Amino acid sequence: MAAAPSSLLLVTRTARLLGLHGKLRGAALAVPVRHLSYSPGLAQAKKEWYEVSYQKVDGTKFTVKGKEGDNLLDIAVNNDLDLEGYGACEGTLACSTCHLIFKKEDFDLIEEPCTDEELDMLDLAYGLTDTNRCVSLSGCGFLGVYIMGALDCLKRHSPRFLDSATIAGASAGALLGASIVCDVPLNGVRDGFLRTAIEARKWKMGVFTPGFKFENYLSAGLDALPPDAHIKASGRLYVSVTRVHDMTNVIFSEWESREDLIQTLRCSCFILGFSGLYPPILHGVKYMDGGYTNKQPELGPNTVTVSPYSGCADISPKENEGLGQLKWANYGMNISYANVLRLYRTLMPPPPYILNHYYHYGYEDAFQFLRINRKCKQR
Repeated sequence: MAAAPSSLLLVTRTARLLGLHGKLRGAALAVPVRHLSYSPGLAQAKKEWYEVSYQKVDGTKFTVKGKEGDNLLDIAVNNDLDLEGYGACEGTLACSTCHLIFKKEDFDLIEEPCTDEELDMLDLAYGLTDTNRCVSLSGCGFLGVYIMGALDCLKRHSPRFLDSATIAGASAGALLGASIVCDVPLNGVRDGFLRTAIEARKWKMGVFTPGFKFENYLSAGLDALPPDAHIKASGRLYVSVTRVHDMTNVIFSEWESREDLIQTLRCSCFILGFSGLYPPILHGVKYMDGGYTNKQPELGPNTVTVSPYSGCADISPKENEGLGQLKWANYGMNISYANVLRLYRTLMPPPPYILNHYYHYGYEDAFQFLRINRKCKQR
């Protein structure tokens, strides 16, 4: 039977003692604790006592009693349980062997934040898993430099945040997602964005000028993907595209070859007029930019969204709504002058120094997100 609300203090104090409080879900890792059971009859007779069940990985189960306010280590020691090595440090945070993994809904009930000491120790845990998480990168053209800043911040201050996440994206977001899952250095990707922007600014109508070959610059970036890119991306990268004949959104996440992955990314980045007049073909079907039908693909309730436009995204510029919000293609954007300017700069790039400003904005906004969610240390 699930733990009653009154027994949550027991779970919380245990997590606090052993440094067990963040990045948790499911059953126990390296800890022979699988669940807490609550006995209504026992609680009515003596409310301060609870039944606690410990289960080892070999199936051996111990059911003992503990007082409200005790932690799981004290209960195991007080009952002389045969759990070799468990709590040998007496809860002094000497190592990361003992830690708990909660289901997402249970972890959300814990109000006490984890400390920096606990987070640092959890970074050393073997096989640590996070609550299933997806990072969604919106389509945004040249303002992809904002997303690069956010990704660099996540990699620096909370690397496990990206290492354990699936990545979803449309257009430029899909390209950057491929770079992350395939371990392509973002510095090189950023340089490619800036070079393309510099060349586009030399033409009277920018990238829409007849003769400007955006495909050449895109191909140069795709060439950076490693030979096994399709293996690294399959099951971890989700690319949003729009099927041309019925304007339906399609998400690709499995590829048989590197060429298939590259063609999928070409489809996701194809904007009529910007990229050319004839949409690319994948497996006999024409596709174009996923931003037309799903600009911010989300794979579940634990999706963290990143976008350079102020609006509904978790990591995005924080501004007043202005005249309200415009919602389309699975994304809510504030109606404001700042966003109108950002939309213009999405396809008509500003000078490189302004694009570099967007990079730093993305970095700072991501840092604020991590700090609010207690995923990195205060500066």
